[in-house]
Amino acid sequence: MQVLDPLITWLQPLPPTGAMLAIVLVTIAGGVMRGFTGFGAALVIIPVVSLVTVPRDAVVFHALIEIPTALQLLPDGLRHARLSTVLPMMLGLILAVPIGVLLLVSLPPDVMRVAMSVSVLALVAFMWAGVRLPPARGTWAALLGGTAGGIFQGGAGVGGPPIAAALMARRDDAGETRGNVLVMMALVILASIVAQYAFDLFTREIVILGVLMAPAYMLSTFLGTWLFLRTGGRNYRTVALGILAMTAIGTLAASLI
Repeated sequence: MQVLDPLITWLQPLPPTGAMLAIVLVTIAGGVMRGFTGFGAALVIIPVVSLVTVPRDAVVFHALIEIPTALQLLPDGLRHARLSTVLPMMLGLILAVPIGVLLLVSLPPDVMRVAMSVSVLALVAFMWAGVRLPPARGTWAALLGGTAGGIFQGGAGVGGPPIAAALMARRDDAGETRGNVLVMMALVILASIVAQYAFDLFTREIVILGVLMAPAYMLSTFLGTWLFLRTGGRNYRTVALGILAMTAIGTLAASLI
């Protein structure tokens, strides 16, 4: 047992067993969602983790476990992205993420839990309705899309859907749109990490959690991809949005109790 004492001491900051089990399960579920549909991990992970920790830790945790996946997908994105599209969006994102993080650290945890759940429900409703934004070309449209995504990302860790919606509204071809999204998702994580570090949000506990859970998250994304290929993506949109809606409703109810 004495041989294991250093490891036990290193792991002591981890949450209690019940909370840790919830984090493990929701990390795997979020990874499968990411691999199966290409989106939705933050919408599953952050509201649940915020219930067993605090909202700011949940946002930081998700950013940490996303780093390997974002870096893995970035080269593919760079091959197909159009810089004239993503550069103005990058500017808006970089300027807005600190504003969102400021909201995250300024508002009470209970308020942020409710705000996160409501934001997720709103995004799910938007995607479920199949709303298509009007064609949004031009520098100002990209700048506004990046700004909206940055505020959502900094404050609630869910900046991906607004950015993806803005890019899809451009009506570019599928390959270019996917490349733009992949590049922006990588920058979302990088900008988040920098802003979170600047606001001193990294704690020993949350860094340890991120290091421990990142491999499980990556493996579960591979599982989600395999499931998508295995099933041919049948009913994937309905299943994904249904899971997201139930998660948001459940976490909202738990936040209000």
